[in-house]
Amino acid sequence: MNKILTNKFSFLTTCLFLFIIQYTLFAQNKTIYATRINTPPVIDGVLSDSVWALAKPISDFIQQDPVAGEKATFKTVVRILYDSNNLYVSFMCYDNQPDKIIARALKLDGAWGADDNISLFFDTFNDDRNAYWFGTNPLGMRDDALLSSGSGFTGFHESWHGVWEVSSAIVDSGWSTEIVYPFSTFKFFDKDVQHWGVNFQRKIQRLGETDQWSGIGKDKDFFNISFAGDLLGIRDIKRGNPIYIKPFLTAGAERADQENSYIHKAGLDIKYGIAQALSLDLTFNTDFAQVESDRSRINLSRFPLFFPEKRDFFLEGANVFDFSFGGNNNLFYSRRIGIHNGKEIPIIAGAKLVGRADKMEVGFIDMQTQNEDILPTTNYGVARLKYDVFDQSYVGGFISNRVSKDDYNRSFGADAVFKTSSLFGDKTLAIGANIAKTDEKHGLKNSWAGRIYIDYPNDLINQFMAYTFIQENFNPGIGFVSRTGTKQYNYDLEISPRINWGIANQLHFSPVQSGFLYDRDNNLLAADLTFQPFGISTIHDDSFSFEINREFDFVQNAFDIFENTTIPTGKYWYNNYGVSLRTGRGRPLYGAIEFNSGNYYTGKRKYYYGELNWISDKQFTLSVDYQRNEISLRKNEFTTNEVGANLFYDFSTKTHSSVYAQWNNGVKELNINYRFNWEPEVGSNFYLVINHLVDTSGKLRTKDFAILAKVVWLFII
Repeated sequence: MNKILTNKFSFLTTCLFLFIIQYTLFAQNKTIYATRINTPPVIDGVLSDSVWALAKPISDFIQQDPVAGEKATFKTVVRILYDSNNLYVSFMCYDNQPDKIIARALKLDGAWGADDNISLFFDTFNDDRNAYWFGTNPLGMRDDALLSSGSGFTGFHESWHGVWEVSSAIVDSGWSTEIVYPFSTFKFFDKDVQHWGVNFQRKIQRLGETDQWSGIGKDKDFFNISFAGDLLGIRDIKRGNPIYIKPFLTAGAERADQENSYIHKAGLDIKYGIAQALSLDLTFNTDFAQVESDRSRINLSRFPLFFPEKRDFFLEGANVFDFSFGGNNNLFYSRRIGIHNGKEIPIIAGAKLVGRADKMEVGFIDMQTQNEDILPTTNYGVARLKYDVFDQSYVGGFISNRVSKDDYNRSFGADAVFKTSSLFGDKTLAIGANIAKTDEKHGLKNSWAGRIYIDYPNDLINQFMAYTFIQENFNPGIGFVSRTGTKQYNYDLEISPRINWGIANQLHFSPVQSGFLYDRDNNLLAADLTFQPFGISTIHDDSFSFEINREFDFVQNAFDIFENTTIPTGKYWYNNYGVSLRTGRGRPLYGAIEFNSGNYYTGKRKYYYGELNWISDKQFTLSVDYQRNEISLRKNEFTTNEVGANLFYDFSTKTHSSVYAQWNNGVKELNINYRFNWEPEVGSNFYLVINHLVDTSGKLRTKDFAILAKVVWLFII
């Protein structure tokens, strides 16, 4: 045992040593210069304004996919201008067959990636840690997000919405776009001379080609901020301290359980930049009427389901508060605030402070909920700090406090992540560790949790290993933990060689994906071993995989799984096999199918999943999905069915409508949600929402019907 611990310690020491000697490596950055102007361009998507001729263009884009380093098929030119208030960016995307340009998405945060598109990000602190990302297509749709230090989409937070405008046009020589960003959209240092990080990317959908400006190479992911180039030339600007005031009014009616009720609610949201790099959000009489319904799911386990956050107030800046123990286990789970057992609890008021102070990233939340039924009025407080060390690393702390008249629950945590993207030249390595403790009014001992991991997420070899422990009385009152009293070991290895045979560009092999869960006495509670002997992906984002899985579950207490079917106590080992096929979103018709079959506790299980998406044109999209379990156990057999359908109709980039319907044979309810959204100006919205819940257990019967209208108007002072 000592030898094993010594080997583990030696491995960790070696990784840390490599990190320390690598993080100082310097790579020559590309540079683009912004030019100051007096007369702004007209933002119409056509680059006909003479002012663009004053800019210093860049066009040295290189192919990133399918063959990194190859010459781009078509030329792309980017120009940047600015004045005292705004930053202006233009793209000219040349294409010798403009009639074949794919452009269908209109909706904000829509299926941008399925079209020809461009994207860019600004690292305004030039710290390789956080950035503002923006994307658009030839129709001028808007997509934006906050990037945090991570690899791929792990640090992509699309919930953020900035104030910016874009217009695009398809022209004889390709397509072009013009974008304007008010400087008040960004946080940046209060300095006379600005030095930002920046990167640009273009996707030519029909060719399966991605061209990139800075950071070319399969281990230089576009979303890895550290590979950005430099944006110079911006000076003597001020973010200012604009106050964004959003009053809102919600009105409607609801009929539930044969009783009518009327809804009328007014409230206010305020955003204030108290410093160049720090913003304060205030909310009063908070309302989330426009938020889409959760997906109803059948739970075939004995552990709680995790539902994602969908409320904008909590989504913006959510990455700051993240304190993960792996999977969905987290010291902060915002749905603990204002939601209880799926029911909304009114929020009286709240405040959120997010941003940077020198080398410190900070986040504070304070919310007060109203008393509801048996729940007392409760205050929720969260504080999160991350202090920068080295180039991409941090050490941090976390405190949360949930307190009501007769109860309290507190969590305390500390964490550190050491990361480099220049290991062996361009490889990424991250080593992280955290520790946390909870305390409550009637709390007990053994209320600690912690995790240590090593992540090597690179293109050819992707390795991950972790150790996590969660003691039996660990209970974060504003967090999420699926299972306590456990120790978990994980090791995953994926090997993905590039082949570039026709449209096939990469193979995927996973010799092992493993997880072992033990109790404190080292009894095995659960295990999951997956072997993927073959997988393949194409330049058009199609993929196929085949995997073999062996699982173990120690059921210590019998539990009901579905319609009073009981899984008895026992130790269960079982095998299953699965295949998956997905087609790329660039086609008008695309989708996915999955099939899994094998043993399941005392019997057998077959799992089917199908998804079909049809993009008729730039306005109409239909998505349907279906999943089914056929389970036969020793004393019973049953089938589960879950169906969902989304119909979208976009009138323009500012006006959208959708119908979402879902049903499963667990709750036997059909839930239909209609939403209409008109955005007359950026930040101002009109919503019309209709919810209809139908009981399908016998004769069709309406259980709940509600119609709501909400008006939100943005004032900037």
